[in-house]
Amino acid sequence: MNNPSFRPLFIFSIPVLILLVLAIPPVWTTMTGDVIKIKTAPVDPTDLFRGSYVALKYEIESVKPSQVDDSIKTEFNTRKMGDYKKVYVRLKQNSDGLYDVDYVTKEKPAKGVYLKGELEIPYELQNAETIQIRYGLDNYFASEEKAKEMEKDALANPSVAVVKVRNGNVVLTDIIIE
Repeated sequence: MNNPSFRPLFIFSIPVLILLVLAIPPVWTTMTGDVIKIKTAPVDPTDLFRGSYVALKYEIESVKPSQVDDSIKTEFNTRKMGDYKKVYVRLKQNSDGLYDVDYVTKEKPAKGVYLKGELEIPYELQNAETIQIRYGLDNYFASEEKAKEMEKDALANPSVAVVKVRNGNVVLTDIIIE
């Protein structure tokens, strides 16, 4: 690095390398992940600044306290309420072919289908009927016409999200409205 002509090349290559490293998990998941379906409900189709999209809410985002591992519950007492904790959510396939939450743990499962998520520590654990988990699957971008059509159809019919999963990483690939 003693040659001054390489310094700009080195400096400008750092942000590009960082972006490439950040893009590898979603691209690898899209290329090699397992396809699963999750029940969902579209909420809102348009954002003025980001374009047309469908905001989604999933049934697997709400889990019962009995599905959460005891080691996570003990951390509720030492962390601030409303904070987020990284967790792994093991999924199981139901009779309809859709995936539901089996259990939530802080240890990476050795096998099976699981997602990485962020568990929101509830404000009142004793009275909490459900605990919220975020997966980063909240938005599905579509053309303006398709987003409006999806909103209208989704209000009358159930919808399913098609996602690809690999090592806890997840990528939303399609929305199917029945």
